[in-house]
Amino acid sequence: KENMMLQNYAFYESRMRDEIMKEQKIVNNMRSALAENEFVLYLQPKYELQSNSLAGAEVLVRWFDSNKKMISPGDFIPIFERNGFIMNLDYYVWEKSCQLIRKWLDEGHNPMPISVNISRVSVYNPRLVELLCGLVEKYQIPSHLFQLELTESAYTTNIKAMMEALQEKGFKVLMDDFGSGYSSLNVLKDLKVDVLKIDMRFLEDTENEARGENILAAVVRMAKWL
Repeated sequence: KENMMLQNYAFYESRMRDEIMKEQKIVNNMRSALAENEFVLYLQPKYELQSNSLAGAEVLVRWFDSNKKMISPGDFIPIFERNGFIMNLDYYVWEKSCQLIRKWLDEGHNPMPISVNISRVSVYNPRLVELLCGLVEKYQIPSHLFQLELTESAYTTNIKAMMEALQEKGFKVLMDDFGSGYSSLNVLKDLKVDVLKIDMRFLEDTENEARGENILAAVVRMAKWL
């Protein structure tokens, strides 16, 4: 046994090559796609449950390539997060959203607020507050109509000062996917978010639905206390 050599084996599948080729195609086309406005904004409505009335929307982004074929966010977002291009896409979505709000105001509408996502990568940008304030000033839109969503995982960074600066400027900060991680309550101890977006897994079918319902009720009560 002492003379036995340790041997490692790896099995190649054609699927691996296909994944590499798909990722490289996304990387090769991402900059031209941004320049050609191939990324399209979709608005997912938010409803006030008690009155069943529209209360706003969340901005989602979809990529339609030059052949009008949709590339799934599940394919390009992780790649952009790894190579840093997500910061470019974030700013693109933020600016397009501000333009949309400005358009509604110019047309005489009374728009509901829309929320945009701030990626974990953009949270590290020291100019984040400056960039967001610059956009609302450029398009002359009320900051309360332009809400900011951060996933729970993004709150692991030291962003308390940044959040407070944004809230002082009139922005509302939303914590997305609340309850999906391990540090939810600890985060709320230190940060004053304006809205909790509860992770939808609390609503999935389980063996004991009553437990999920009780947790949801407790989170709602806690949010009101805070």
